[in-house]
Amino acid sequence: MKVLELQSPTGSLHEAFRDWQALADGTRGTKGLYHANIDPDARYAMTPEQWSRAVEILEQELGLQGQPRAVVLHEKNDRQHIHVVWQRTDIDTMTLRSDSQNYQAHERASRRLEEEFGHEPVPGKHAKRDREAQPEPPSSKITHAEWQQSERTGIDPRARKDQITGLYEASDTGPAFKAALEEGGYILAKGDRRDFVLIDPEGEVLSLRRQIAGVTAKDLRAFMGDIQAQDLPSVAEARAAIRERGEGEATPETAPEPSAAPVDDEKVRERIAKLVETIEARHAEQMREQELRHSQEVDALQQAQNEGAYAAFDAFAKEQARRAEADRPPEPGTFERLWQSLREAVSEDARLAREARENDRIADADAAREDAARLLVSGLEFQHRTELNDLVDRQGQERADLLRTQADDKARRLADDERARQIAREYEERRQDALTRNREGPERDDRAR
Repeated sequence: MKVLELQSPTGSLHEAFRDWQALADGTRGTKGLYHANIDPDARYAMTPEQWSRAVEILEQELGLQGQPRAVVLHEKNDRQHIHVVWQRTDIDTMTLRSDSQNYQAHERASRRLEEEFGHEPVPGKHAKRDREAQPEPPSSKITHAEWQQSERTGIDPRARKDQITGLYEASDTGPAFKAALEEGGYILAKGDRRDFVLIDPEGEVLSLRRQIAGVTAKDLRAFMGDIQAQDLPSVAEARAAIRERGEGEATPETAPEPSAAPVDDEKVRERIAKLVETIEARHAEQMREQELRHSQEVDALQQAQNEGAYAAFDAFAKEQARRAEADRPPEPGTFERLWQSLREAVSEDARLAREARENDRIADADAAREDAARLLVSGLEFQHRTELNDLVDRQGQERADLLRTQADDKARRLADDERARQIAREYEERRQDALTRNREGPERDDRAR
């Protein structure tokens, strides 16, 4: 890293950036710095004057003229580019210079620099969409970001799309496609703004949908429905796995070129064991959830039955009290009581007979109430047993259905995994055959001449 320019009396990048950001505290904004990267194609060697001119043009297009800036030259993978940081706070007005429409400003600056330096135009989305004013890019099917990735990694994005599209078309389900991608060296991860992203062997992040020709986001989401994004690694975790994988592989100078895809039986067994472990853990969780739901259903049914029984007994008691009140003989009047007293005084036998009849009536009423209560209890018990038996039968059927579904799911996922490995092996064999034909082609031509 080399500091080409620093318009600050501090003499330190860290202190300059701190002071520039502190100035933003006096405005209504918070972001006191603007950073840009100027990264020409590796084919073009830039002179110090051209670097300075590039900064000047970008500054004009962004509207940051007169603002303090820092310019740093950075070299990575034998390729030079510069970083420019401007102070956004205008100290005369104590406001922040606007950074709106900055994508268009960057593309206008890029177009001016390409014309001035004679560089090949790079496609854009905003200010450089006039295809008549510039040559067509190598492939109109790739984006500017993909073009930059191909510059960094040296991988042809079109060939990569063809490969991933082929794996997608040969896969029947999302899990099979995921396994095929892993066999091809990719890792499926969860993105910050997308459901799924790909991490390629170089650690680059790719949009999964853009790597598959002719598929919409809706169709891809439906196809990948069996894969939960929360079960996938994050981008950082996937990149770490890529680095670990790279450390365990031989270098290109020492690794022999295989004639066919090697099969590591131990790795395959470990992968199948891990897949089975994951499936069984998920199935065990489903069983626990079902058992908890069944227990809650039984508790709810028993509580409802108890409440129903209490209500039935209460209604029965009220009805019996009403009937007893209705059956009670009316109280006699004054004359009738006098006449009754005379009769009772005359005939003790009549009184005893009347009391016996009343006692018999009360006993009969009590017996009838007991019979009705027994009948009510018997009916409720039968109803409760029937409801509970129906619930147990239904839950048993649900459990059997879940076990059958889980067995089918396990068999299907193992079949998908095996199919994905077969697809990857066939693809590798075709690739090796193509490489062999390409190497032997010139030799056959020489022999023919």
